[in-house]
Amino acid sequence: MSISTNSSQNQINLNPVGKSVPRIDGKGIVTGQTKYVFDVSFPNMLIGKMIRSPHPHARILRIDTSKAEALAGVRAIITAKDTYNIKYGSNEYFFPHTVDQMALESEKVRYIGDEIGAVAAVDEETALAALELIEVEYEQLPSVTDVLEAMKPGAPQIHDAMNNIGVILPVNFGNPERAFKESFLVREDKFYASAAAMAALEPHVCVGQWETFSNKITLWASSQAPFKCREALAKTLKMDLNDIRVIKLAVGGGFGGKLEMLPMDFASCLLSKKAGGLPVKICYNREEEFSFSRRKHAMYYKVKTGVTKDGLLTGMTGEVIADGGAYCSYGPTVMAAAIMRIFMVYKIQHFRINGYRVYTNTPISGAMRGFGGVQSGFAIESHMDLLAKDLGLDPIEFRLKNITTPNMVTVNKMFLTTNGLKECIEKAAVASEWTHKRGNQSYHKSGILRRGIGIGIAADVMGSKMYKSHESAGAIVKVEEDGSVYLFTGAADTGQGSNTALSQIAAHALGVKYERIKCKSGDTEITPFDTGSFASRVTFISGNAALRAGQDAKMQILEIVAQELKIALTDLDLIGEEVLNTKDKTVLMNFDKALELCYSFNYGKQIIGRGSYNPKTTPIDFRTGEGNVSGSYGFEAQIAEVEVNIETGEVKILKIWDAHDIGKAINPQSVEAQIEGSLAMGIGYTFTEDLRFKNGRVLNPNFANYRVPRSIGTPEMHSILIETDDPEGPFGAKGMGEASLLPTSAAIANAIEDACGVRIKDLPITPAKIIQALKDNQSIT
Repeated sequence: MSISTNSSQNQINLNPVGKSVPRIDGKGIVTGQTKYVFDVSFPNMLIGKMIRSPHPHARILRIDTSKAEALAGVRAIITAKDTYNIKYGSNEYFFPHTVDQMALESEKVRYIGDEIGAVAAVDEETALAALELIEVEYEQLPSVTDVLEAMKPGAPQIHDAMNNIGVILPVNFGNPERAFKESFLVREDKFYASAAAMAALEPHVCVGQWETFSNKITLWASSQAPFKCREALAKTLKMDLNDIRVIKLAVGGGFGGKLEMLPMDFASCLLSKKAGGLPVKICYNREEEFSFSRRKHAMYYKVKTGVTKDGLLTGMTGEVIADGGAYCSYGPTVMAAAIMRIFMVYKIQHFRINGYRVYTNTPISGAMRGFGGVQSGFAIESHMDLLAKDLGLDPIEFRLKNITTPNMVTVNKMFLTTNGLKECIEKAAVASEWTHKRGNQSYHKSGILRRGIGIGIAADVMGSKMYKSHESAGAIVKVEEDGSVYLFTGAADTGQGSNTALSQIAAHALGVKYERIKCKSGDTEITPFDTGSFASRVTFISGNAALRAGQDAKMQILEIVAQELKIALTDLDLIGEEVLNTKDKTVLMNFDKALELCYSFNYGKQIIGRGSYNPKTTPIDFRTGEGNVSGSYGFEAQIAEVEVNIETGEVKILKIWDAHDIGKAINPQSVEAQIEGSLAMGIGYTFTEDLRFKNGRVLNPNFANYRVPRSIGTPEMHSILIETDDPEGPFGAKGMGEASLLPTSAAIANAIEDACGVRIKDLPITPAKIIQALKDNQSIT
């Protein structure tokens, strides 16, 4: 067998990790050939619609579906009497008392839109007509839609929780009161962050089919977590997991809103059973999407902090009150994230904040990108700027005195290994010319326009062991005889490009070029288990599984080569499509030749690599807040430069810089796209996104009245990638999908105060609020 010479440059060029390779699904998306769930169509497929409550709070006395059943074209109607009346929830493992929602409510409705049944008909027109014929008799009950009113004694009782407080989360370390007594200065602030909608371009949609011959279910769903959806279906339908298949097709945006099984998913399957196995499609219209899916928690955040004369944090206390809506959803996780992220960012030993997630008769608050970190980021980072101002310190100088460092253990037992926060702050400051602009009067003033610059910093997890006993992910790498490579992963690509990043990781681990990879993801029957796409976990956790599967497949190939050439396995490697002798760096054969050997008469070895990864974490003790929730942590600093018109109150963002510790950029272009997408989302939440309610009804359930940022007017964005090479991450990578969203509102609010001297403490920041603050201030010239 011939042996060629060293070709290391070719190996480097073919290694895909660290390169901005094209998205694996890119051509299908831009040509319109990618299949979304709405594109799924079957012969005789029925259209389903949900039967919803028109009242915010009422008792169900009677449901009469007889007239609708007699309507031509109606094939099935279901209500709670057709179900097992089993409750489900998203934080059941650690918080069993928060399991409070039924797939179809049987006794009481708790918000306008609460699901009590569903109908399936031959077309949408017939299904809508059937809804009009269904008679429901209610006993209306007193309702409460304001979160602060809901906590008062005597408020209408929505569930059995005392004062409607569904979740209480105390986080307590040290002695903050003593720390305050020893402090040079103690400051207290109150903030409010508004509710917001997911506003995904693709609404919720599913197709359910019950196979009558096998009593098995297939659900095609726009889902961020198909395996979690399968678990909820199995529980509420009293079926075995292996009798339910959930297939995730392409997702047109999730942002946390597609993490849970919704009643529509359950209903499509049960309607199919009642219709004799005909498939049933249910798709929300835009008003339903805004009004009846999930939303960001509106949150009141009170924080009190002590500091020394030279600017060191001594202690912190506070209170967080979150409007949870009618059911618990991901409430405990949101509260934990809203309170405990601060430990990743700041060194603080004396701490006590109590969190309260409160039921109201409004649509359900759930997981939304950043969980509670966006609301807490606005509060904490605004508060830190105000502390620095009180001390006469530069905001960056103040933060650098107090931030966490590499290889430290926080007071609540988080293990921070690689930590690029200091470098993020310093690099962002240099890029934005912070020292020149901050406090420079010639820079600040230009007629009625005032310029300012502000900073916010943040940290985030790479997954979160808050949902079940493990958070493992699996992957399979199958190498075919023709050299094509299939990656099977349970991870859910919801548009962020995770299939591409995981394919790059698998290809690099196997030692082949990226173009060989084909990726199949998110099918509970054929892909390994994965908890889903949330908490910035996919690159880190699912990526480690893909890495191990690629390495396993590579070792199987090298074992055959070692046997054939009678070379020690430890002296072989497969890099850049070439099998190498690692002792003398010579190329022994290319990948195709090695694969031909594996499938030859003498060996007949099928190459199927397997990988599994469960991060090294510890469960949180929710009585105190102690626990290492993530296998690694990501960090970032964000600086916003704004221009404020002091006559109109209008704010223009001139530039945003985002310096991000991403461990290692698997795909730099995708990383930058994630950062820019988060920044756009943060800008929208800061200025325009405000889901408004009156008497429990959403007032702005459409894009005409719920304003999201457009590409026109998007400011100049600069991404600075800080690579800290995390020892636990795949090829050193960390997750980073959500962190860029966390400090945006605060960075902008801090910049506005630097520009015109007014502090806005409640979101969204509007021209009217700025004008009023300027009038109250009266010091602007």
